[in-house]
Amino acid sequence: MPNYDVIVLGLGGMGSAALYHLAKRGVRVCGVEQFGIAHDMGSSHGQTRMIRKAYFEHPDYIPLVERAYTLWRELESESGAELLIESGLLLSGKPNSGLIKGLETCYRVHTLPHERIDAAEAMKRYPQFNLPEDHAAYWDPVGGFLRVEGCVDKHVQCAQKHGADVLIHEDVLAWSSDKDGVSITTTKREMRANKLVLTAGAWTTASFVELLVPLRILRKLQFWYTSPNLAEYRRGAFPAFYVDTDAGGFYGFPAINDLGIKIAEHTGGERVDDPDQLDRGLHKGDEANVRGFVADVLPRFQPERTKFSVCMYSMTADEHFLVDRHPRHPNVVLAGGFSGHGFKFSSVIGEVLADLTLEGRTSHPIGFLGLGRFTSF
Repeated sequence: MPNYDVIVLGLGGMGSAALYHLAKRGVRVCGVEQFGIAHDMGSSHGQTRMIRKAYFEHPDYIPLVERAYTLWRELESESGAELLIESGLLLSGKPNSGLIKGLETCYRVHTLPHERIDAAEAMKRYPQFNLPEDHAAYWDPVGGFLRVEGCVDKHVQCAQKHGADVLIHEDVLAWSSDKDGVSITTTKREMRANKLVLTAGAWTTASFVELLVPLRILRKLQFWYTSPNLAEYRRGAFPAFYVDTDAGGFYGFPAINDLGIKIAEHTGGERVDDPDQLDRGLHKGDEANVRGFVADVLPRFQPERTKFSVCMYSMTADEHFLVDRHPRHPNVVLAGGFSGHGFKFSSVIGEVLADLTLEGRTSHPIGFLGLGRFTSF
């Protein structure tokens, strides 16, 4: 039976980063993934994920995202790959919206590069947009996007260079812990380790349900569109964006290839009871809100869909992450509930998980992400 210091279950955004940071510290570590590396079955796929220091959700995320930027640049240096593109980010909404109020708090608490502008100035800079006259906007000059599959792939590749073992296309059937460590049963083998890191995305839900932590899985769609005037929307001519409208919150990215621009709705989504039964098709009504957004806010763009992709959000009740030691199993660390805004943090969450696993604590400010806000043991 193989024995490791640590086994990481799930090698998506968070698990791949945890594997890397553990391997980099010289730990005998193995990562187990039920699909392939950088697969399209969970929450870490679709070419791009937004990264920003303009954090309206909670000001305590700022120290984490600043560390994440540093770690992404270090991974780029080690791997030789371009992963983080600072295209600039435009955020727009009504002055009294949660988006704008949250950004005001963010910039009051933290000293970060930004500009507050009105809708007219935003459209002067980027005439591709048609924003409501009553909208306020913020410009985040260091915002942009991550190449999501590349981030996962390079974390795993670099982890392997540091000595990590990786098992793919191998389902985990069960795990258990005792005072001496953890046992894992997969479809192919029995394994043993001193510690376990659970980062299985939507498939981690059962572990949180056991802890009475509310967690919902949502079906989400991403769309790619081309247009005769696509040159106006390519990287360098068009920014990443998030626009809060009366119909919902929508985000998008400049075209980085001939698939065109990518646009999705952050709000909404259908509940998923079983991630293995996720409906991955495209149905009538799935695209309506995004099409309406394009017509209203990007009226010069003539959308012709080139691709769609279905992914999952793992939502907590307060839409903040869950990163903590397992209260019933001291040799288990778990992370989940990234609520549709977690991938940008995966580099630093990997570092946090390595800290918690090896030292039982971390210097990073994760108190607001603990399990204790939902339940006590």
